[in-house]
Amino acid sequence: MKELKENVAHDLQYYQSGIRQLYMKHYQKYLLFLLAIMLVTAIGIGASEFFIRWLLVFLFLLELGAVVYLLRYLRAEVFDAYFQRIEKQLPEEFKQMESIEIQEDDQSYYFLGDQELYVKLKKKNSRNFPSKIRQYTLLVGFTDELDENILEQPLYFFYYDITQIKHSDSYKQARLKNANFIAKQRKRRLKSAAITIFLLILFGLAFVGMF
Repeated sequence: MKELKENVAHDLQYYQSGIRQLYMKHYQKYLLFLLAIMLVTAIGIGASEFFIRWLLVFLFLLELGAVVYLLRYLRAEVFDAYFQRIEKQLPEEFKQMESIEIQEDDQSYYFLGDQELYVKLKKKNSRNFPSKIRQYTLLVGFTDELDENILEQPLYFFYYDITQIKHSDSYKQARLKNANFIAKQRKRRLKSAAITIFLLILFGLAFVGMF
């Protein structure tokens, strides 16, 4: 267990910069969403009647409060406290991760426990980090789904054996389709090259025969 804790701590410290980027991206996504809503609300305030205007002003103040609340999570000391909490939790959760099945398609990773979807992480919101633990990869990412822990627990951390990852049927079909396309394209190129070489040989023989 001591060695596991040391390896997990090494991984987290080594990839802290990348983890911080995902952490910031998670909150920035909600901040941008709130700012867009505030812009629409501000436009509505200028174009509405007296009673509706005051309702929109109240709504705008609520939105502003939500922005201020989200900004606190972007402070360095808040991230450091969160990071230290993950360092303590992750070794304890490692054994549980070994029983979780991971699947993927071209868009997402799917983590399943007891044949039920535990969490879905889009690849664009996730990063794979090679681990010091042999045969394992550390995947860190965030989900677009809303839950009660979305602010306090923004990121998901999974260790998985890359040799055990499974592909969904749709992913397999897409990969097979691409493989068939590449194979057919290669055959067409070889056939075209063979015909070109053959025509060049005929042209050369005809040219030599003229002399």
